[in-house]
Amino acid sequence: MNTLVSSSLQGLPRWTLSACFACLLLPAPISAAQSGSVANDLGSLRFTWTLDGGRLSYNVVDVKAVGNAVEVIEASPLGLTRADADFTSGLEFVTAGEPHQIDETYTMLTGKRRVIHHQASEQAFTFRNAAGQHLVLTVHVMADSVAFRYEFPSGANAPLLVTGESTGFKLPALGQAWMMPYDKVAEWSPSYEAEWQNKIAIGTLAPPDKAGWAFPALFHARDHWILVTEAGMDGTCYAAHLQPDAPSGLYRIRLPEDGETYGVAAQAATITTPWQSPWRLIVIGPTPGTIMETTAVTNLSAPCEFADTSWIKPGRASWSWWSDKSSPSDYNRVVPFVDLSADFGWEYALVDGGWENMTRGSVGALVDYAKSKNVGLILWYNSGGKHNRVIFGLRDRMDDPQVRRNEMAWLARIGAKGIKVDFMQSDKQFMMQLYIDILRDAAAQHLFVDFHGATTPRGWARTFPNLLSQEGIRGAEQYWDPNFAANAHTFHTIYTFTRNVVGSMDYTPVIFGDAPELERHQTTNGHELALSVAFESGVQHFVDSVSAYRSQPDYVQDFLRAVPVSWDETRYLAGAPGELSLLARRHGDTWYVACLNGEAVAKKISVPLGFLGAGTFAAEFITDGETQHKFGEKKLTVNSTDQPVIDVAAKGGFTARIVPVR
Repeated sequence: MNTLVSSSLQGLPRWTLSACFACLLLPAPISAAQSGSVANDLGSLRFTWTLDGGRLSYNVVDVKAVGNAVEVIEASPLGLTRADADFTSGLEFVTAGEPHQIDETYTMLTGKRRVIHHQASEQAFTFRNAAGQHLVLTVHVMADSVAFRYEFPSGANAPLLVTGESTGFKLPALGQAWMMPYDKVAEWSPSYEAEWQNKIAIGTLAPPDKAGWAFPALFHARDHWILVTEAGMDGTCYAAHLQPDAPSGLYRIRLPEDGETYGVAAQAATITTPWQSPWRLIVIGPTPGTIMETTAVTNLSAPCEFADTSWIKPGRASWSWWSDKSSPSDYNRVVPFVDLSADFGWEYALVDGGWENMTRGSVGALVDYAKSKNVGLILWYNSGGKHNRVIFGLRDRMDDPQVRRNEMAWLARIGAKGIKVDFMQSDKQFMMQLYIDILRDAAAQHLFVDFHGATTPRGWARTFPNLLSQEGIRGAEQYWDPNFAANAHTFHTIYTFTRNVVGSMDYTPVIFGDAPELERHQTTNGHELALSVAFESGVQHFVDSVSAYRSQPDYVQDFLRAVPVSWDETRYLAGAPGELSLLARRHGDTWYVACLNGEAVAKKISVPLGFLGAGTFAAEFITDGETQHKFGEKKLTVNSTDQPVIDVAAKGGFTARIVPVR
């Protein structure tokens, strides 16, 4: 027998092909259609590959119940191209590997959940091209997602070049999408800081001044929410994005733009075998809650490399640059921000670019002063070298391995706690490896890292937990842009279902004031405070000035002193991107609720408290006040059956802190 069981059979166990049967299979003529499937334990999601006419494709079905299956991803192409080999046509099926179950539990220092239980079904399928070279497709299916990756087994004697990829994601033609354009090469880009497109039609062409669509991408079609991204990046491949066009809803993988790194690095990936690509990941669920709560990106990433993580401390930080651009070069103007962190119990203060030219004191003296206040300093660096053209700041310390290690050893000696590395600006393999090299070298000196001008997360926070955050978002420092300021409330509700889903996001939230000139927020102060909970980041940089925070009501200051950045659990409560985001996060036995209104109309929001469990709780809501810049406060005694209704202003929001009554 030489044909795999048809993918149309629905009542089968998690694999449509048993291991013993697979071992007996012989390659079939490429004219004979073949297929094989992998489903999760629940049988609710099924990935099916099909080989027809020598070309490989796949689809994904939400089985739901016999006779009620929904095709979420329609027939989509698979395949890679190497400089020496083509794996997009002329393929033959060789064999199926042993199906197996994955059942692991791991912990995270950052993210939506501290303890994560990862269960999945996985199976590998081997194909060969006309030249007899092998390609392995490994399929991994979880309760809320499917993933696949390509593998080249060992055997090649020389480095190989991965030059192209045929992978596509065929969405149903009728539906909506929330997507961020991928920038063309320029002085400040690509940096994943374009404005997200809100509820556009599936298949919409990317703007003409952009180079495609970035990961992650969110879709709603056939009553399903679908997030497409990638995970498990290990530095041996490029990070991908999507082509600008998607005819009939078919989004295809696009390699990094050739002009990225200004000729320093190749567009193709240079590999040696055995080799595995990053995972192509599709999260699927009936509500936006599946997307918001998923841990699939870290599930698919390599385990932590460090035996000891006790030195890694997520935390909150003050930041002087936004409200006083030249302050990092003046000791006396940074000191008040160190004092703010000390007074509010925040763990860190960020000293941005310019500290290398500090006057009226040295950075070493500032570190000592901060240490005396129990505050750690974070210092900014340009990623530097010839791969970017931003001339600002220290740009000769991070790209050369020995110089970088010497610099990090010096940082450790003076007592700095972390670094912010900026202007990465490429998704080529060269830059993926530089990210990892920086993380490894920083860990050797017990330094944490925050990347800016950076790609979106690909799961490194599990492998390198000293990565506390990444930018990869148009953040609060962009309020100078009138269009961004006018629509930030909408973008914020998109972020919680897209960018922040895949990893920590250094948005630099919570602006109460209107300085400096032109950087004016149009959201309410209640909305801004809620960002401290709605946006997850292992280091949360509070963006505003010392006076802006010290002038708030005592209960707001108390909230900012108490709000954590590490979470044991995250729950979706209500909402949809562009409209509303209502979520709850737990730290220990305390719950925090955040509501963001994505629309310019006032609303009454009912807050379901079923997540609380048994008992009685004291809840303090900080709400919108009489004006944009005022707050309201409401204290309630609640239990899990209650659903308090909170008034929310246009572009408004609220927070709640809920603790058990002893």
